[in-house]
Amino acid sequence: MTIRRLSIVALAAAVLLAACATKPPAAPEPEPQIVAPVPEPVKEPEPVKAPEIAKEELDALHGRVLALRKDAFELGLKDLMSKEYAEAEKHYLAGKTALDADNRPVAKSELSTAEPLFAELVAKGGVMVARNRQSDAAAARKRALGVDAQTLSPDALAVADAALASADAALAAGDFKAAIASYGLAISAFDAVEKRSSALAVKATVDSLGYGPLDAGNYATAGQKLAALDKLLEKEPKAAQDAAEESLLRYRLVLAKGWELTAGGKRDAAQKFKLEAEGIKAQVAVKAEYAEAKTLWDEGLSVFATGNHEASAPLFEQSELLFAAVYDKAAAKRAAAEAAIKAAASKNEESSTIVVEGNEKLGTADDSVAPASEGKKE
Repeated sequence: MTIRRLSIVALAAAVLLAACATKPPAAPEPEPQIVAPVPEPVKEPEPVKAPEIAKEELDALHGRVLALRKDAFELGLKDLMSKEYAEAEKHYLAGKTALDADNRPVAKSELSTAEPLFAELVAKGGVMVARNRQSDAAAARKRALGVDAQTLSPDALAVADAALASADAALAAGDFKAAIASYGLAISAFDAVEKRSSALAVKATVDSLGYGPLDAGNYATAGQKLAALDKLLEKEPKAAQDAAEESLLRYRLVLAKGWELTAGGKRDAAQKFKLEAEGIKAQVAVKAEYAEAKTLWDEGLSVFATGNHEASAPLFEQSELLFAAVYDKAAAKRAAAEAAIKAAASKNEESSTIVVEGNEKLGTADDSVAPASEGKKE
């Protein structure tokens, strides 16, 4: 067993030694082959999806733009700042069209452009309008002073001045919306003061002429409106303005009615003298004087026909005086002529009597009578 194991070991060692002694040279390695890499297919980039625009977001944006647009329109900026308004309006309409078509990206883009444009328009235009209204209020105050409001309506003028001061304060604070509204109230207040003062002036004329009873209904209503406006002026200047306007209108109607009746009476008086003068042929007897009176009469009729009764009244009054003078002069001439005719007739009769008496004394009565008798027969 031992000898066999030794034999195997010796054989393995001999084989190993033989292999080491007779090893052949190594074969050359093949040259490496360069293989081009196969390109990977290019992947198209996936489109980036825009974030979804919520309908609520667009509706809110549209609401803001619409409110600004409304402010601009109500301020009159479509005309006052037409170029800027048109630019903002262009983007608004494009946005509204896209919104209606549910094209949300375009709608958002256009409305987002329109919003600051309208905001800037309102900011600039608002101040401009406020300053314009400030000038209008100053002009309204000047008109009130022009009809002596400081004397006829001092308390009402003080109320209007307070409204103007409030508007000036709002403008100074940069609140143009409040300023515009306050200036509007101040303008109404000053207009009410102006008409109140004018109404009182007309009332004074009506009273001095005694025309109130000639149109009692309008006269009473005018007084009621005048009292109402004093109560309304501070809190409701626009209502006070309406009341003042109606009061002035009513007093003017009373005055117009009075002048109409007055002018009508003067026309009738002038016509009476005109007819009397024409009845004695004054247009022939005193032609120049009659023509002068007739010219005034015709002018009075023409003015009366236009409704200007106040202006026609003095024309009728003057023509009445002239027709009266024409009548007197024509009547005097007529009386003188009649007296002359009567005197001539009387003289002729006296002459005939003297002739007859002379003939009788001379004894030639028959001779003088005969020819006369013959003449009558012929």
